[in-house]
Amino acid sequence: MPPPTPPRGPTPPGRGPTPPGRGPTPPSRPPTPPRGPVTAKPAPKVTIPRPTPSRRSPAWLARCKRLILQPRQEWAAVAGEFTSAGPIYRRFLVPVAGVGPAAATVGTIISGGERSSLVGSFTISITDAITRGVLEYALNLVAVYLFAMVIDVLAGILGGQRNQVQALKVAAYGSTPYWLGGALAVLPKLAPIGLLLGLYSLRLYAAGLPPVMKAPSDKTLPFTLLTGAAGALIVLVVATLLQLFVSP
Repeated sequence: MPPPTPPRGPTPPGRGPTPPGRGPTPPSRPPTPPRGPVTAKPAPKVTIPRPTPSRRSPAWLARCKRLILQPRQEWAAVAGEFTSAGPIYRRFLVPVAGVGPAAATVGTIISGGERSSLVGSFTISITDAITRGVLEYALNLVAVYLFAMVIDVLAGILGGQRNQVQALKVAAYGSTPYWLGGALAVLPKLAPIGLLLGLYSLRLYAAGLPPVMKAPSDKTLPFTLLTGAAGALIVLVVATLLQLFVSP
């Protein structure tokens, strides 16, 4: 049996304490990638929501709005438009001339046969109301053409430039307040107010006759008054024909 190992004595002078052991090994660096062309990663696609397109007003309604709010600027554009009677009817008169008759027919049906005018109220059957609305619409389309012929003749008399298409522009577009005022007939009691709103057409005639019909500035007032009188007379003729064909 070997003899026991004697205990170690004190550390001899000159030697310091044993240094502590090393801590945890730091993580090794990742290997350097080989040099070469770096392929760029494609950027993620970002979807930008598109704004919902606003619904545009019909062309005829947009023109009505411009004629009422900006008459001089709109008449300047109208005067230079190269067109004919067909497009004026299709794009403007066909829809706008039906506003009043349609509103009056609907108002009569809702109110149970009641109709109102400047001379008073009366009762009409639903069948006659529909017939009257269709007839009034057809007469409006004919009357505006006759109105244009009168404007064309007046232009020649008062020193303006005669042109049937230009005269039709004045008759159709200048009567915008009268066309739109007919919408109030959907409430029979308001129908007379709609007719009175048609008087604003005189303002549009005054603004449109000089640039469209080349009317002299000193003849604008008489031209406007004669045009308004002719328009009022044609409206009375249409109303009389309606009374003759569809009497309450």
